[in-house]
Amino acid sequence: MLNVAFMLVLALVACEGTPPVTPAPGTQGSVPTRTPAVTNFPPPVSQATATPTPVPVIEIDTETLGGVKVTFWHAWSGPAGEAIQSLVEAFNAENEYGIVVESAYQDNYNDLYDKIDNAILTGDLPSLAVAYNYQIQDWDANPGLVADLEPYVNDPQWGLTPAEQADFNPTFWGQEVIDGKRTSFPAQRSAQLIYYNLTWASELGFDAPPGSPDEFKEQACSAAQANKTDADPQNDGTGGWVVSTTPSAVLSWIYAFGGEVIDPLGAGYRFNTPQTEAALTYLKELYDAGCAWQSADDYPDEEFAARRALFVTGSLADLSFQTTAFERAGNADQWTVLAFPSPEKQPVIDVYGPSFVLFEATVEEKLAAWLVVKWLTSPENQARFIAASGTYPIRSSTLDHLGEYAAEHPQWSAALELLPFAQSEPGYASWSVVRWVVSEVGTQVFRYYFTADRIPATLELMDETAAELHARSGE
Repeated sequence: MLNVAFMLVLALVACEGTPPVTPAPGTQGSVPTRTPAVTNFPPPVSQATATPTPVPVIEIDTETLGGVKVTFWHAWSGPAGEAIQSLVEAFNAENEYGIVVESAYQDNYNDLYDKIDNAILTGDLPSLAVAYNYQIQDWDANPGLVADLEPYVNDPQWGLTPAEQADFNPTFWGQEVIDGKRTSFPAQRSAQLIYYNLTWASELGFDAPPGSPDEFKEQACSAAQANKTDADPQNDGTGGWVVSTTPSAVLSWIYAFGGEVIDPLGAGYRFNTPQTEAALTYLKELYDAGCAWQSADDYPDEEFAARRALFVTGSLADLSFQTTAFERAGNADQWTVLAFPSPEKQPVIDVYGPSFVLFEATVEEKLAAWLVVKWLTSPENQARFIAASGTYPIRSSTLDHLGEYAAEHPQWSAALELLPFAQSEPGYASWSVVRWVVSEVGTQVFRYYFTADRIPATLELMDETAAELHARSGE
C-alpha cells in the first residue's frame, strides 16, 4: 500500500506538471485562516557564503526615483494583511523619494505562484513579491528573472551596515543565499511547536516538561491512562499526543532524533539513515502503546482545551486559535509551547515562512523595491507586523518594540526562548512535492496494518522516490 501511495504522488506530479504550493497560515480570505504548515528553506549545504566587502555598486541619481511605481504582490490576509496595507500606505506618505507602492493581495500562495508563472510568459511581472523559497528557486531557474539582492544588502549607501546585518536572526539570514546569490530576503517566519498543558501535567505528577522522548512518552502514557480510568467513557483512547503527520511535524521528529534529510554531497535527499529509522520507530511504538491517538479534526484545538490531549502539535501562528479554544471551553489551565524532544537533549523546532523576492527590472525600479523591503523590515515597522501576525521577529532589535505584546502573549514569549533550537528544511524546488512524501510516510506509520519491521524498506523506497522527484525538478 505504501508503494501505491508513493506512485500516487508521482502520478500527481506527472499529471499536474507544476508542483502544488501550500499556502501559509492566514492567507486564504479576509479573516485569519489556518492551513498546514509550509517549510521552504534552502538546503543547508548551499547556505554559507562570505559577505563581500562593501563597494559602491548602485550608482543612481535619487531624483530619478521620484514617481517610480513598485507593484507588490503578497498573500497576507486578516490582521497581517491589514497591517501590511497600513505599512504600505505609511511608506507612500513618508518616503523621501516619492516612490509609490501599489500592493495587490493574491488570495493565497497557490494563486500568487500561478500568477507569477503567467506573468513570466506575458512579461508583466510585479516589482516585488512575497513567496516561499522553493517557489523562488523555481523562478530563479529562468535566467535573468530573479534579482540578486546581495549588491543591495551590501551597498554602502543603500544597503545595511554590518551591524544591521548582524541584527537579523542568523538562522533566517543565511537561508536566503543560494550558491552565492541572495535570491530573497526574510519577510516572515513561523515555527512548528508542541503545545503542552502545564496544569494537567502537574496534576498527573509531573513538575517539569519532558526533556527527552522517553519522558515525553511517560507523560503522554500517563495522560492516556488517566482518561481511560476516569468516570467519562467518552474520552477513553485519548489523553496523550494527538498524532500529526504534516510534513513539518514528521520532519521535526526526524530532526529531533538527529536525522539529516539533505544528502551530505548536496545531491538531493537522504532519508534512509539510522536516525530517521529511530524517529519513526519511536512514533510507531508511542502509538501502539496507546499513548498517541488520531483525531478526526485537522486542528486539535478543542481536544487540547478539553484535556483529551496533553500534547498537540501546532504552529506559532496558530497560538491565538488555541487561546480562543480554551476560552470557549471555559478552561483556565495554564499551557505553554515546547520544542520537539531529543534523545541527545538537543531539542528542535522547525521554522518556515515566506520571503521577499525582487524581479529584474529597471535600475530605478529595483532600487525602489529594495528600499520598500528595507523599510518594511526596519525594527519599528516589523514590530507592527509581528503584533498583527503573531510570528517571529526576523531581527533582534524588533523585540525592543514588542515588550507589551510579549507580556500579553506568554506562549509567544515562550516560543521566543526556543529560537536557538531552530532548524530549517530543504529549499530545493522539489521540496514542494517531496515534503508530501514525508507526510505520507508519517501517515503510513500510524496505519493499523503497518508494522515497525517495515520501516527500513519504507525508507529505502522513500529515498528512491525523493531522488526521482528531485531529478524531475531539474536541480
